Amino acid sequence: MSLAKVIGNNIHALMKKQNVKIKQLADLIGVTRQTMTKYLEGEVIIDSEKLFKIAEFFGKPLDYFLENKHEEMAFLFRAHVLNKESISTVQNKVCDLINRVYEIYELAGEKISYLPQQYNLKIDSKEKQIPKEIKLKIEQIALEEREWLNIGESRGEEIIECFENKGIRIIFEKFDMPDMFGVSALHDQKGCFIVINDDENIPEERKIFSIVHEYAHILFDRNQYRQVILQSTRRNIYEKIADKFAGYFLIPRKSLAKYSVLLKSQLSWNDLIYIKKDLRVSLKALLHVLNDYEYISDKEYQKWLKYLNMKGYTKKEPDPMPYFKKNTAHEKIVRMLFMKEHIGINKVAELLGISVEEARENAKKWMMDEREG
Repeated sequence: MSLAKVIGNNIHALMKKQNVKIKQLADLIGVTRQTMTKYLEGEVIIDSEKLFKIAEFFGKPLDYFLENKHEEMAFLFRAHVLNKESISTVQNKVCDLINRVYEIYELAGEKISYLPQQYNLKIDSKEKQIPKEIKLKIEQIALEEREWLNIGESRGEEIIECFENKGIRIIFEKFDMPDMFGVSALHDQKGCFIVINDDENIPEERKIFSIVHEYAHILFDRNQYRQVILQSTRRNIYEKIADKFAGYFLIPRKSLAKYSVLLKSQLSWNDLIYIKKDLRVSLKALLHVLNDYEYISDKEYQKWLKYLNMKGYTKKEPDPMPYFKKNTAHEKIVRMLFMKEHIGINKVAELLGISVEEARENAKKWMMDEREG
């Protein structure tokens, strides 16, 4: 197949996917509709300046249009509201993030094609509530996964390293969509990725919860991932299962043993805050698990939820965790590659998604630290 035909096919596929009309693209690059049609049909090869404009428009690197075959990622969202436009925007951004992180590990010679085990809970998608026997199964799987990931006494941001050590890549990135919490993506060759919204309005505890929630979807809902279809999730049974798994995973029964004196009495607000801060979990997640483990009754659980809403903690977190630095594992590898002169400043900027000026500042600090070390 000629290069003109390959480029034309790739442009046409993106136009179809994002519902872009020929005239819209023709106007963008300043050609007639007839000329644009010739580009798409491969009769005439498009020049690099015009292709660059099209690449910018679709959020793709130039190399994308020169490849004859693309292996697409399969996605699932954790988001309350995503329209067609926002789905496309997030898709492009997430693909770029994943490709950059994949390249970082590839340059370092690390294999990252790991895909976690799948579990079949055999539950009807029309179920409104999780049956008791399924809850017990989810709790057991959560404990098994904690053991496999070597979670041990790790809490809060420490859990991220446990996932990374097993080849499950966690990426934090700010999205200007406060209702978009996370995206999980799977690829047969590239492996498993979880992308979390690092918006400052989302509490750190809830970002950690979103990691485990997305991991639950990967374990239980693999059949819901589709090629290049990003799916907005709602409060269906699969979401409830993912929430349940995240709660059991982050707050296993045995972790509550040291609070036995508090849990045997009537829990106060200060008691709850103390436990949630010590475990580095969200208060909502703690309340949910305490209710599940029958430390608090259904009535008490509802009372505390109403109190949280009344105090304005629907999206905020009482006494929240401080913000912590993200993507440190990826930055460490880029630093190593740069210090060993495997990559230059421009590549550092590209891999970390920062400006060349910021990359230079990072490089100065790395070299200074090296000298002082």
